[in-house]
Amino acid sequence: DFPNIKMANGEKKTITGGQAQWWEHKCANFDSVIFFKVGKFYELFEMDSHVGVEHLGLMYMAGEQPHAGFPEKVYATMAERVVRKGFRVVVVEQTETPAQLEERNKRQSKK
Repeated sequence: DFPNIKMANGEKKTITGGQAQWWEHKCANFDSVIFFKVGKFYELFEMDSHVGVEHLGLMYMAGEQPHAGFPEKVYATMAERVVRKGFRVVVVEQTETPAQLEERNKRQSKK
């Protein structure tokens, strides 16, 4: 089961495991921009996406949650640009391999 969060309007919303991980890192590093690795891209979610759009020239992606991203090959450039704008950066790398993901999904489906 994934956690629920209470929205400003009092509504409860169920979030995914990835979203829960992002919020855990954001709560611990609220004064930083989180570069959250998803596959071969770094994603910026919620308030961090606004920084990416305004200061890095990124575009918002479609979806309910505000987010923007860039390919991993331009990580160094993007990190340098956002730091030069006065922001701190926290990088969250994806360490699970596709095989590990498949195994985890199999275990979860048996519950």
